[in-house]
Parts: sequence; structure tokens; C-alpha cells
Amino acid sequence: MNAGLMDELVSVQNYTETIDTNTGEKIPSWSEYATAWARVQEQETGSEQVNADRNENKQIVTFTCRYNASFSVTDRIVWRGNKYNIIAVSQVERRMYSKLHTQITYYND
Repeated sequence: MNAGLMDELVSVQNYTETIDTNTGEKIPSWSEYATAWARVQEQETGSEQVNADRNENKQIVTFTCRYNASFSVTDRIVWRGNKYNIIAVSQVERRMYSKLHTQITYYND
């Protein structure tokens, strides 16, 4: 792969939960653990469905970046202010690159 195609800076975040010591309630949070230059490939098609009386529009986007063994499906990517949930991680060219297959959901009320 031509490294010049990786021209978008993305943030990779992982999900964590902390417990409030006063109430015992779980507090969800996301924290950035990596930034990477990536090639972004948006699919030209998406899906739309109605769920709980709300329209959901989904789009698949693939981010290709340098290999990182820490990437997992419990993470998400933040790119241009949007949050993309990682749904699959694949290794390319003997762990030279990671392909992060993601999905973003938009809601129309």
C-alpha cells in the first residue's frame, strides 16, 4: 500500500467503566489511546431501518492504518468529529497494516 494514501488523522478510543465510590454506579467513559494516519474508504451504499419508531441510517467505513496489536472490536474511531464503532479488525500484508471495519449510525427522529 502506498503510505501517501493514509492522509487522514484519526483517534482510536477504548471503552472503560469506573465505579462511583459514593453510589456504586458504573460510569462509562471513552479514552483516547492512539492516533494514527489512515486511509479512509467510505462505502457508497448504506442501510436504513426503523427501530423503536426512529429511523436509523447506517454506513460502513473502512480505515486502513499501520499495524497496531491493540486495536479491537471494543474500540471506536473518532474522525472529523464523528464516532465510528469498530465491527471487525483484519491484518493486511503480514501485520504491516490494520484494516478497521467500522459502522456509524445516524438517527432521524
